[in-house]
Amino acid sequence: MNIVIVTDDGYVQHAAVMLTSLFESNSSNRFHIFVFTNDISGENYSRLERLCAAYGNSISVHYPEKELLHNSNIDIMRLNSGGWSKMIYHKLFMPLILPKSVERCLFLDVDMVIVDDLAPLYNIKMVDYNIIAAVEDLLSCIPRKKALGLAMSDLYINSGVMVCDIEQWRKEEKRRPIFDFVYKWSDRVINEQDVIAAYMKGRIQLIPIRWNMVGCNYLRKKNVFPKYYEELTNARRHPAIHHFCTLIPPWYADSPHPFRKLYIKFLKIYAEKIGISVNLHLPYKNMPKSHWQKLRHVIANVLNFMDIIRQPGYVLHKWKY
Repeated sequence: MNIVIVTDDGYVQHAAVMLTSLFESNSSNRFHIFVFTNDISGENYSRLERLCAAYGNSISVHYPEKELLHNSNIDIMRLNSGGWSKMIYHKLFMPLILPKSVERCLFLDVDMVIVDDLAPLYNIKMVDYNIIAAVEDLLSCIPRKKALGLAMSDLYINSGVMVCDIEQWRKEEKRRPIFDFVYKWSDRVINEQDVIAAYMKGRIQLIPIRWNMVGCNYLRKKNVFPKYYEELTNARRHPAIHHFCTLIPPWYADSPHPFRKLYIKFLKIYAEKIGISVNLHLPYKNMPKSHWQKLRHVIANVLNFMDIIRQPGYVLHKWKY
């Protein structure tokens, strides 16, 4: 299986944790990892190489901004990214960066852990010449649809997990270069998900929520479209991929994510596999200002768990699904 990730030195530990979870949960599968980056040190890349080798998998690194400028005269730095790093656009150029031998790939964000076999996802049948298969985004995508001039029936996906038909995408790239599209839409798009929704309109296929369970899918208040309520209940009980976006991630001590311990579990396995030490003393994202503030937070969680109060932003525990 061809897996594409985007990372740099700031996120390389999270990438290593995600890859460890991928390899541990898919011991019967073999992978080639394509790392897209702007900046990764020799030491950090060596660690990823050693990790992949420990599981019998392979890895290679690409520098999209340099390669695209050199090979295709495409300057990603000219694109509007709404204040985000231009690295958010790397995934849009997979058809131009990946070797010609790659006809399909799975793109994975690095802020996640994998807890199931990915073969059924990777081998999903694409219908009607669709290019991407992904999970529909949350209700918060509605304003973005309006800003892009899309209909409510048009699909807007979370791009953290995408099965990509690279062969079909290359054909579309020849017909409509995606760089030209993004540059033309620079006054409307603010990130790669905007681009995918507009550029891939009519070429997107949906997959079950369990393949991309974002953090706020565990809130008491449901943030998915109502058509997914029943599916969400099952996905909470049987998730395949935990995507740590939308909540304080588990590399902070104050993460409320119900599966936050999985991050530490795979971090330890990663460290043991390649023989390094890691810091397990997690910092606070939002340090409590006082002991009283921390106590109030604990009391609120207890009252929510007992359903005495029902705050919509309360993160449900596993035994409450």
